[in-house]
Amino acid sequence: MHLINAQRRPGVGLAIATMIIGSIVLAGCASLSSRPVTPISTITEAAANGASSDAIIAGIRNAKTTYALRGSDFAKLDERGVPGPVLDELQQRFFGDVQLFTERWYMGRSAGGPTSIYPQPVDLDSLDTGGNGMAPTTDVGRMTHGTRPPGVPTWVPPYPAVAGEPITTDDVLAMSKSGQSAEEIVEKIRKSRVAVLYTDSPDAISLRRTAAITGSVYADLAKQGVAHEVLDALQASYLASHVEFTRKSTSVGTGGGVQR
Repeated sequence: MHLINAQRRPGVGLAIATMIIGSIVLAGCASLSSRPVTPISTITEAAANGASSDAIIAGIRNAKTTYALRGSDFAKLDERGVPGPVLDELQQRFFGDVQLFTERWYMGRSAGGPTSIYPQPVDLDSLDTGGNGMAPTTDVGRMTHGTRPPGVPTWVPPYPAVAGEPITTDDVLAMSKSGQSAEEIVEKIRKSRVAVLYTDSPDAISLRRTAAITGSVYADLAKQGVAHEVLDALQASYLASHVEFTRKSTSVGTGGGVQR
């Protein structure tokens, strides 16, 4: 895979972050009814030019664009030099939005608004040919036959395998190292339930959960030889379980606890 190479220069990270934030503020002032979408190439370019994790994260938070990232996307971003804390920020923002839209959906509230408020699909391979890393947004924010909250990608299964065997990231890594094929591992994941969903145990329904499987975890699994299609299957099942647990928590009016 072609990686972005750039000379790292002192102070360039702060300059890039300032430029990102400034452009976003101006765009936001121009239109209060539509949130400008910041392409993910902004993040990879900042990382390639030596921006610190804190500077990139500040730009992401000010941009307010969430990206609908598959498991393999974190591995691809890692290969392009995006730091682990930034990968974790991207996953947590996505995870938080999925919870928010699920809560609203099951409480009978419509998020409404432009598609830019929903997690945006990406195509990171397009970065190799001069693209900005973004994919078409045709289905963003649309409900899929009533099986997923608006904004949740269609690649997330409608229902998780809640009755299956519990599975962890350590299990996935062990299966990969044992010589099992990617197809076999993907099938196992689809029939299993993710053992640990959150690292916190909130009591309030409005409190955002903290993802147990972070962006840097996916990147680390890839470095240890876990296939990209396996990472994608794990992320899809993980988000499906997150949606289901949020739905149940919302319906009974309690935040629930840590899933183990």
